[in-house]
Amino acid sequence: MLDLEILFLCMIIAIGIGFLASLFGIGGGFLLYPTMIFIAGMDVHSTVGTIPFVIIFMALSSSIAYAKQKRIDYLITGILVGTSMIGAILGAYTSVQLPGQILVILFGIVEMILATILAITKTPQEKLTLNKDNPNNQIIPDKSPKWYIISRHKIDTKKNEYYYNANILFSLPISFVAGFLSSLLGIGGGSLYIQIYVFLCGMSIHMAIACSIFSIFLTTISSAITFIWLNQVNFIIGFSIIIGMIIGAQIGAFVAHKIKSKLLKPMAAIIIIIIAIQMIIFAIIGKPS
Repeated sequence: MLDLEILFLCMIIAIGIGFLASLFGIGGGFLLYPTMIFIAGMDVHSTVGTIPFVIIFMALSSSIAYAKQKRIDYLITGILVGTSMIGAILGAYTSVQLPGQILVILFGIVEMILATILAITKTPQEKLTLNKDNPNNQIIPDKSPKWYIISRHKIDTKKNEYYYNANILFSLPISFVAGFLSSLLGIGGGSLYIQIYVFLCGMSIHMAIACSIFSIFLTTISSAITFIWLNQVNFIIGFSIIIGMIIGAQIGAFVAHKIKSKLLKPMAAIIIIIIAIQMIIFAIIGKPS
C-alpha cells in the first residue's frame, strides 16, 4: 500500500500536468513519466501501461470543454482515429517486448523531432497572406477537390471561422503511426496528432489542439484496455493522478481558448523539447528497468 502522502503529492502534480496537457493538446505522457517513476517509484513498463489509463480521463475532461467551444471536427477525427486505434493495440503488445531504457530513449528522440518540426515549420494558416478576398486569412475550400481531400468549414463559439482542406490519403497512415507510438512509448500521441491536423489537414493550432485531445481520448481507450489485459496498470496510483488531471484539464482548455495561436504553437514546442531532453538524460543516467 502506497503512503497517502505520495498519492496526494501525485494528485497535486497531476493538476499541473492536466493543465499543460489540455492547454497544448499533447496528452501529458512526457510529464507523467517522471511523476510515476520518481515520485511513485514505478518501473517503466508499469508506467507505460498506466499512462494510457490515466490519459483517458484527462482527455475526456478536455474533450468536453473543447466540445463546448465547438472546436472539434468530429468527421475528420472520426475518419483518422480508426487506424490510430489499431496502431495503439499493436504498440501496447510491442512495448512489452522492449527494455525500459530503450522505451524512454525512443520517447525522447521522437518528441524532440516533432517539437522541432512544430517550432520551425510554418503551418498552412501561417503561409497565407491577407488579401481582400481572404480577409480572415483562412484556407479557402477547394472547389474541385481530389477524392482524398475533404474541405471543411467550422465556426466556434467565439464566431471564429475555420476553412481547411484535410488530406485523408496521407493522414491515415501517419495516424496509425501516432497510435502505435503513443501506446508504445506512453506519450499520449498528442505531438503527432497535432502535426497531422496542422500540416496535413490545414487546421489552425486551436482546432488542431482540440482535435488532438479528442483523438487521444478515443485512441487511448484501446491501448488502456490492452494494458489492463496484460496486467500492466497500477490502479491505485492511476486513480490518484486521474483526479488531479481532470481538474487541470478543465483549467487548461479554458486558458487555451484565450491564447493567440502565434504564441500557442511555439510554447507547445518549447515544453516538449525541454521534457524530451530531460527524459533522454534520465534514460542514460537512471537506467530504468
